[in-house]
Amino acid sequence: MNDSLPPRLGIDVSKLTFDACLCLPNTTSHSAAFSNNAEGFARLDAWLKTHLQAGKTLAGLEATGTYGVELLWHLHQQGHLVHQLNPRWIKNFARSQRRRVKTDREDAALIAAYMKTAEDLRPWQPPVQALAVLQALVRRRAQMLDAIQAERNRKEGLTGKADVMVAGSIKRQIQQLKAEVARLDSAIDKHVLEHNGLQHSVRLLRSIPGIGRVVAVTILAEVPAISAFSRARDVAAFPGLPPAVEQSGTSLKRRGAMTKQGSALLRKALYMAALQAVKRATNAFHPCFQSFVARGKAKMCAIGAIMHKLIRVAYGVLKHDTPFVDNFARI
Repeated sequence: MNDSLPPRLGIDVSKLTFDACLCLPNTTSHSAAFSNNAEGFARLDAWLKTHLQAGKTLAGLEATGTYGVELLWHLHQQGHLVHQLNPRWIKNFARSQRRRVKTDREDAALIAAYMKTAEDLRPWQPPVQALAVLQALVRRRAQMLDAIQAERNRKEGLTGKADVMVAGSIKRQIQQLKAEVARLDSAIDKHVLEHNGLQHSVRLLRSIPGIGRVVAVTILAEVPAISAFSRARDVAAFPGLPPAVEQSGTSLKRRGAMTKQGSALLRKALYMAALQAVKRATNAFHPCFQSFVARGKAKMCAIGAIMHKLIRVAYGVLKHDTPFVDNFARI
């Protein structure tokens, strides 16, 4: 390993603890476990100082929910270059290394090893407070909708008189969940109205055919600051919309399904927006959809292409601070 490269810090986070593995440029490594709280963060800082000369690392941890959020903020505030890694990347890397042992300590070492070999990783940037609150509200709303669908699925599986009382319970639970969704919708609307920047961004996004209030706030909540991206194609890659490319010799060369390596919530929102965008012949995206179908593409494939265009156009209207016009659809 090149001695000019900074040390790599791999972290495996759980609810109460996290394991850290520090790989130094001289190929030596150190491992330790800490509690996942302020006291543990302070111990991590002291531990790093005993092993580092410059005191800064390239740190990586998986994006596996809320357990690592406070640690991300802490590492960023301490000046470390932090990367939030897709768990699928780490899982595939483990397979390539033929790893058979899976413990928290080994997972931290695996992440550190991945950080040595990975290229073009995008550093994590903490969202501004207004976007962080919006993200929490939007994701909670999505959880409530998932819970409603789960209850509906349970109700469909009921048969016979013995399930009458259960069906009543499920109906009441669905009503409560719908009421909670309505409260979250009100909270989201209030939050947007309290922040002029969010209000302006939502207005710009809603100028795009197919994008309504829910999709607009989902884009703002799930995509980091637009300034973090230099190109529209990078924004499209963030939720995993570009197709995977498969090539082998001269006999196989095709573009497969979406990579789906980003936010599933954002992909779902863009899917619903794409359905609306192509619904009417007067919409700017309708001719594009029809041209895909006319060329023999499956309708679902064409919808995927519209999703791709929608997020690129969203990037355009936000970056250039300009409402949608029809020629945006040609981007």
